[in-house]
Amino acid sequence: MRVSRRNLLRGIGAASCFGAAGCLESSGDSDGGSTSNGDGGASTGTASGGSGSNGYHFGISMKGMGQAGLFVQGLAGKWYTQDTPHKVTITDAQFEASKQTEQAINLLNQDVDGILLNPSSGEASAKIAQRAAEEDVPVMNFDTATLSNEVILGNMFGQRRGGKVAAERFVKLLEERTGSKEAKVITSVFTFSAPTSQQRLYGFTENLPDSVEVVSRVESNGTAEETTPKMVNALRANPEVNAIYSNNVGSGMGALQALQQLDRYKKKGKEGHVMAFGIDGGPTLNQRIEAGYYDFAVDQPLHFYAPMTIELMIDYIEGGKEALPQVGSTVKPGEDLTVENKEVFGVKPWSKNFWGPAPMTEFTSNDKTWFPWLKARHAMITEDNAMEPYLYGNIARRYQEQQ
Repeated sequence: MRVSRRNLLRGIGAASCFGAAGCLESSGDSDGGSTSNGDGGASTGTASGGSGSNGYHFGISMKGMGQAGLFVQGLAGKWYTQDTPHKVTITDAQFEASKQTEQAINLLNQDVDGILLNPSSGEASAKIAQRAAEEDVPVMNFDTATLSNEVILGNMFGQRRGGKVAAERFVKLLEERTGSKEAKVITSVFTFSAPTSQQRLYGFTENLPDSVEVVSRVESNGTAEETTPKMVNALRANPEVNAIYSNNVGSGMGALQALQQLDRYKKKGKEGHVMAFGIDGGPTLNQRIEAGYYDFAVDQPLHFYAPMTIELMIDYIEGGKEALPQVGSTVKPGEDLTVENKEVFGVKPWSKNFWGPAPMTEFTSNDKTWFPWLKARHAMITEDNAMEPYLYGNIARRYQEQQ
């Protein structure tokens, strides 16, 4: 592998965060002490270490961190590296593609060795990948995809597959509880112009039997606040509904709040229970699952994405593409990729590597193949495991309790 300009300059040290808003720095600090000023402005945590001869400087470019899942995704990279010589700088684009591009360019100006990119826009973020390639800085995607051949590797969950898994479990539970596969369903989706939302919905609806009728679709920005009144209207218009599928955590919470308002909030096993389920758990939603009000959730390995991608980035920097898992192979936890079972703020977030075994395939979109894809697996959140410490929602709640 060629020696990049970035690696030649690493010994000089990274510049401090400047110019772009939404910057969080971590350089091997043991207390996890980085704070945000709440408006996307610069915020740094200082400590010894950083990108010297024994460490790398990674930029984590987040599309946004205003939701629990995304917040954990970004900070997981900081938590994971806090006892290492590696340095992590996290940026929060607040769901603005232009801001994310500006912040990524700023990361390049800080002499980062690699960028972990969670893009706000698959199309717009191609500019980031192109600019990084010109600077000889590798870019890897996690959680969502950039439509660029310059991306070295993607580490993501199969969104359509998640919808399919939700459909299959719903139909199985429906038959076990009622002896029938007949049901009337409302689907609740976030920002339906987003490909992720579409894939999560179509993966669900395309795998339902003909005996299940989708009677209404509620579209919102994915928050409980906006979902709730729309769901109330949909339930009033379709009182015979006996199931609600939500394709993100905010929509799921909105569905439960709507059921409460209409006095239809019943535990499973009780007469009148409306099956509620979907993709993504969360700090409060996991508690509702344990209590029996939300039937199940398909959970992504959100807090694994950054640690996994950091490990893969180090392999690439030190060994080139040949050091990465190859398309057609299966990546096995503890064998092909290890995320250490570390303890942070009293919990062990990486104690259960449910992200694998994960097949290596290729990410395709718009009839084009873009980059190799580590297709991460999911966890099924049920009443039995809803409070386990390896689920991101419980990690987020524990972290918030200690702030």
